Amino acid sequence: MRHKLSILVFTLLANLMLQTDVMAADEAGYQAALTKAQETLRDAEGKVQLWTTSEVLLADAETAAASGDFELAVKLANEAGLHAELAAATAEREKKVWQKSVPK
Repeated sequence: MRHKLSILVFTLLANLMLQTDVMAADEAGYQAALTKAQETLRDAEGKVQLWTTSEVLLADAETAAASGDFELAVKLANEAGLHAELAAATAEREKKVWQKSVPK
């Protein structure tokens, strides 16, 4: 089970690196990354598994976009989305294996 989670984490990290290079570093690119991250955050929140880092990263992305640094804003929004994806994956994993954690 841990092996599957490791593969998932590696895949998500690899996708984040590829997306960051492809995404245009302008306001439209930032808005697209922000929208995607917010949708992923809502999914993780629905599974009651938010990481505290996601919202901080989105706030930092907003600050970077306000100052005109859209490249950094896109990177931060993508990272926030990744944290949300990992949180949702954690929720799914815990949903399946929580019984094993209960003392018998």
